[in-house]
Amino acid sequence: MSKERFEWLASVAGEVIKTPGTESNVKEIFDKCWELRRSGEDLVIFNQFDELGNYLWHYEVTGHAMQEVLEREMRPMDTYRGVVLTTGSAGTIGCGDYMKKLFPASKIAASEALQCPTLLLNGFGAHRIEGIGDKHVPWIHNLKNTDMVMAIDDQSTMSLIRLFNEPAGQEYLANQGVPQDFMDQLPLLGISGVANLLSSIKFAKYYELGESDVVLTVLTDSMEMYQSRLHELTEECGEFTAQEAVAAHHRHLLGQSIDYVQELTYYDRMRVHNLKYFTWVEQQGKTFEEIQDQWYKPDYWTSVTDQVEEIDALIEAFNQRTGLLP
Repeated sequence: MSKERFEWLASVAGEVIKTPGTESNVKEIFDKCWELRRSGEDLVIFNQFDELGNYLWHYEVTGHAMQEVLEREMRPMDTYRGVVLTTGSAGTIGCGDYMKKLFPASKIAASEALQCPTLLLNGFGAHRIEGIGDKHVPWIHNLKNTDMVMAIDDQSTMSLIRLFNEPAGQEYLANQGVPQDFMDQLPLLGISGVANLLSSIKFAKYYELGESDVVLTVLTDSMEMYQSRLHELTEECGEFTAQEAVAAHHRHLLGQSIDYVQELTYYDRMRVHNLKYFTWVEQQGKTFEEIQDQWYKPDYWTSVTDQVEEIDALIEAFNQRTGLLP
């Protein structure tokens, strides 16, 4: 993780345990969690990759937020086509299930790093898109409702954070007619935010979408957590020049293609879903019956989303007891 992410974590946590490896070395974190469980310490472990509350929150909260955006922004002639997201823990992509309930013809596209193409190619590897691509399929990812997988080259994300944030990049964009107030907002796109942007472009190009088609994604982070990465890129590659700004714009933004994109058939979805077995059943204590239920039981996912009212009532009761509500 970046220096800023570690510093933020240290500011909110009583203790930080660092495990070895790169962004995609999540099994090492899981192994450490099992070590802590067996230590006899009085603790509770929340694993964002398998806590169905993560899926439920994004289904209910992010999904409704996307609905509000569409109601405010869509014109009468527009058509909502789908949501495109890098998966990470696969919590955020749960909003796609809510949106597909409202728009049954819409699609859900899951994206990952090309350097670690687990969904696309059953692949593995190290990459630089922080927050995604962990060499496994999250337990809470509803693959039966996922229409497309794709991969983004991490070189594209690193080049574009330089284009959007370095002085030479901003000067080039200004010369291309990009308004200053728009450029002032570009730091809202961190590394995985840029990956989501590029994934949406791939989605739009694949389906030959036009100006009346609407695609949703989420800017999942900002450059606040990655300023040190810009300094590291300068040390590694040298100053970002005007010529490099031109190359980054044309190669990585305008030049995004439909390479490394796969529409999923029924059996493609099953293939990705079955990858869960090797992490969650063999390693993490899930049962064979539940992984089968995720695929074959018709109400598995809706039984999660049906808990909203009950959970809300429990939250309100808890807040009343603690004095947070009158």
